[in-house]
Amino acid sequence: DDIDDPISFNSIGGARDDFVVAPEEYSRRLAKFASHIVDVMRSPGILAIQEAEKLEVLQDLAAAINSLDASVSYTAHLIEGNDVGTIDVGFLVRDNVQVLNVTQLGAAELFSGDSPPSPLHDRPPLLLEGIFDGTFPVSVMVLHMRSLGGIETARTQQKRLEQSLSVAQKVQDIQTADPNVNLVVIGDFNAFEFTDGYVDLAGIIKGDFDPDQSLVCYTNSCVDLVEPNLVDEVLNIEPSERYSFIFRDSFNPEGSRGSAQILDHAMTSEALSSLVTALEFARGNADAAEEFVEDDGTLGDLTLRASDHDGLVLYLFKDEDKDGVGDNVDVCPATVLPESVPTVRLGVFRYADTDGDGVFNTRRPWWWHRERTFTIEDTAGCSCEQIIDELGLGRGHTKFGCSIGAMRRWIWQVNRH
Repeated sequence: DDIDDPISFNSIGGARDDFVVAPEEYSRRLAKFASHIVDVMRSPGILAIQEAEKLEVLQDLAAAINSLDASVSYTAHLIEGNDVGTIDVGFLVRDNVQVLNVTQLGAAELFSGDSPPSPLHDRPPLLLEGIFDGTFPVSVMVLHMRSLGGIETARTQQKRLEQSLSVAQKVQDIQTADPNVNLVVIGDFNAFEFTDGYVDLAGIIKGDFDPDQSLVCYTNSCVDLVEPNLVDEVLNIEPSERYSFIFRDSFNPEGSRGSAQILDHAMTSEALSSLVTALEFARGNADAAEEFVEDDGTLGDLTLRASDHDGLVLYLFKDEDKDGVGDNVDVCPATVLPESVPTVRLGVFRYADTDGDGVFNTRRPWWWHRERTFTIEDTAGCSCEQIIDELGLGRGHTKFGCSIGAMRRWIWQVNRH
């Protein structure tokens, strides 16, 4: 920001000194980020942020977003870390998410490769635990790992290895405590989707790597700490879209200009991966000309080049009652399958989901060849038992299942709305 803060100190007493920009530059950057978040990213429920100076900066960004769209209200979360330049990770969280805890992880861990010791995590991981829309629990760990700069040196290689093993252990601790956790590990991994030849940082955190394919991992006898593995969702999009950053070597600009890379990832736990419906990169940063960094909108689109990385958006299918119908379209949010109807036997041309597969079972005469099926999607997430309650049907429906007429009436009613 444009305020020169007093020097602060990290977990081992190292000095942290901020950078200061002119007020007009700070205002322009806030406007660009706010426009990019609202107009390109479409204001996600949880924003995991890297390279924020302090909590007040995120609060200013939240206010800038709200001034663009009064319906979007974010609350800022940030805990100061160890980075000497005072950049940290944090969150902006919309008001439909109840925040239970925000915990900094590993801030006091030390890097074995330095003497005297230095912090292992310059930007310690931050874990947010919350509940979407009052029903859907989610945990989000935001990362900003050691960069690839100086990867040929033993110190950089060792630090990236120790950081990745540290994060992998934290991931596993979370999964051990709750095997069904809805966990997202997201942020700037500063790592490709494959090994860089020295350390497979993303693979170690994911729990899927070959130690023989990474020089440092092999010589240090790495262990696989994560089970079950996380799913790297960027691998599920089109290969041509798998990039978040374009590398430009300032020392050799003509020799490496235009190297498109994935450095940013979103990894999900086993429980959550089945509920992921899509991942998209929000374009307009990595591909945009660098001159747009200074643009206040007069050159064209204010959203362009808000950052040098493209952010990503992960879309989740929320299904609290596990009936296969998303919460946003589920008329009956407490469905239990298989259901308790019928209480006597399933009648001819009567319907109920008696085996819990999301398709309503029925009985037909041997001579009847025409098929008429109903699914839990057709009924907007409602079982026969719930339809009986909603329509106030007679006891016969409870004993023998819902009639065709009742099913059609209910489907017409929910589709009408």
